[in-house]
Amino acid sequence: MKILTNIIALFLLVLLSSCEKVLDKRDLNVIDDNIWENADQSILYVNNLYEDNMPDMSLGTNSPLSDETFSSSDSYTDLLYGGIGMNDINAVQIIHRNKYQLIRRINICIDGLKSSSLSDDVKNPILAQALFFRAWRYWEMVRANGGVPMVMNTQDPFFDDLNVPRSKTSVSIDLILADLDSAISWLPVDWARSEDKGRITSGAATAFKGRILLTWASPLFNRNNDQSRWQSAYDANKEAIDKLSQMSTPRNLYPDFSKVFTTNVLENVEAVIYKRFDANAGTDYTSDWEGKVRPPSGGGDGSYAPTWNLVKAFPMVNGKRIDEDGSGYDSTVFWKNRDPRFYATIGYNGCEWIMNGRDDQIQWTYYLNMQENKRSPATGFYCKKATDPLIAEENTGQTSTTWHELRYAEVLLNFAESANEIGKIDEALIEIRKIRNRAGIESGDGDFGIPNSASKEELRQLIMKERQIEFAFENKRYWDLRRRLMFREDLGSFTPKLNGTQRLGFDIRAKSPWNRRISDRNSPYFGWNRIDTATMGGYVDLNDPNNYNSYFTTNIRIMESIVGGEVKSLNYLPLYDFFAVSSSMLSKSPAVEQTLGWVNGTFDPLAE
Repeated sequence: MKILTNIIALFLLVLLSSCEKVLDKRDLNVIDDNIWENADQSILYVNNLYEDNMPDMSLGTNSPLSDETFSSSDSYTDLLYGGIGMNDINAVQIIHRNKYQLIRRINICIDGLKSSSLSDDVKNPILAQALFFRAWRYWEMVRANGGVPMVMNTQDPFFDDLNVPRSKTSVSIDLILADLDSAISWLPVDWARSEDKGRITSGAATAFKGRILLTWASPLFNRNNDQSRWQSAYDANKEAIDKLSQMSTPRNLYPDFSKVFTTNVLENVEAVIYKRFDANAGTDYTSDWEGKVRPPSGGGDGSYAPTWNLVKAFPMVNGKRIDEDGSGYDSTVFWKNRDPRFYATIGYNGCEWIMNGRDDQIQWTYYLNMQENKRSPATGFYCKKATDPLIAEENTGQTSTTWHELRYAEVLLNFAESANEIGKIDEALIEIRKIRNRAGIESGDGDFGIPNSASKEELRQLIMKERQIEFAFENKRYWDLRRRLMFREDLGSFTPKLNGTQRLGFDIRAKSPWNRRISDRNSPYFGWNRIDTATMGGYVDLNDPNNYNSYFTTNIRIMESIVGGEVKSLNYLPLYDFFAVSSSMLSKSPAVEQTLGWVNGTFDPLAE
């Protein structure tokens, strides 16, 4: 889409200035109703809704709230260690006045277009985009809090009752789905004009509906395992696959997993819902993911270091889990013969990592590594996910890396999961094997490491493992753990609960005598450790376990022990299934009930 001019942006900013109360809305007369009689002006308004509501770059978001990475920040550890109690209602604020300010702007558009005299074929595609964003914003709150106040029209502070109570969760879901159904019926399968690429299509809206229904069918909301919910999820995701296949460039899996986020999104068949960035468009339209995760020698901070837990989750190239018979896994050279997605995601000690402007192609992560000015990643691993070797070191803070909020691989796995739950195991296997085939896993007998004899329970675990590695650092893992109650319940024999465990890392150090400093002042390597000369000279043979072990010693590091020097364990409480309503919301909207379980809570998100 074209970027709005500064004049238009300023004009809309003045028109849409926010109010002070959560549900208190501005005078309806502030916006001239005539704009809804003009298609071009209506489109400009909707363009601003894209600016306000499309998700920003979310690579890494919420990863410290899972087993993907580790952070000692209280904002993460308080939740993961059960440190937030029933009285701490302001600790996590999801239902927030800012979201209702955005919803008001969307409602202004919806109400204006509904009363417009524009022809249906002109106004309905515009209206459909606003309906999508209203569903988007409400779902953000419902998935974390359960039912919320559903304000479905533009409130007039002089005549309307602004004190709106929370709807039952099922009612909130129904209203969200109703918006999406209308949007789906009015949106095109594809946008014809090149400048409209990136707008929501009917297939994208249906895929988002499939994501919602998958969560609604999951144990977090579906404690009695109502099979009709899984059927609805199956139907929606199947419809999404069908609609996405009808696009002028049918959606499919992009052939190279390592380039899904870095290839030109307009040429990427996997893109469904995405936000484009452009390094030449100014800081507001660029991404800094590259600068966050690259090692210092490549112009980065080395953040979002993957855990050993995540490293172990990747299967072997033959598709078998590392603990399965016949996998071929070697705990010393653990990087050998792994799922190719492993090499696109994990930067391990001695891995190949080409970076523009850096001569060294081998990346080392050991303690006091001179290559990184004696810095090493917290877990012993770097995150390589969605990195681009072509980006120069000086440009890592402003890149064009696209954010894929929902890509075709998710549609396939959403479909596979719901198909498995209603007993359509054969259909589920087809989609999972497509994902594994694209990844580069060996086909074997055509099963890609998943036998036809897999039971529903086994396949459920494999699907969640597949999601864990396919979507690593894509802001999916935390929400999957929540909806499947995987923090506190075993999913199966090889997918145990997370509570009671720790996140782990590697402490990699040079063995004697390679850990000794070079003390010869005449040496060009004076002050270096001998291991640095060995690695830079290419003496470490990564294919020979005995050779590797002669240089390095590796110890498992419990990352949780970093917090106050005390060894913690994950303890994500049932209280956090549905978060509290903040005190400011309660004081300004007395009809809004607090969530059950939190102090003075009476609203049950699971009530029928």
